[in-house]
Amino acid sequence: MTTIKTDFGSGGANLTPGGSSGDPDLATTLRDIADDLAELRTKYQALLAKLDADAGVTDADYVATVGAAALKTIKG
Repeated sequence: MTTIKTDFGSGGANLTPGGSSGDPDLATTLRDIADDLAELRTKYQALLAKLDADAGVTDADYVATVGAAALKTIKG
């Protein structure tokens, strides 16, 4: 888990890879954010699928109408 402190990036701290510029570095922080977004999207899509499968909720296709788009930010 990454903690983004209020002074993150101040004076160049945390902006370059490696321990000498601060921990966590920017790359690690961005990768953790990508993980969080992917998890939120997955859970949101699962919730919509559950609503679609619920017999008490009718006349709506939640996945089609309010489903999340594919993530533009992925880890590589």
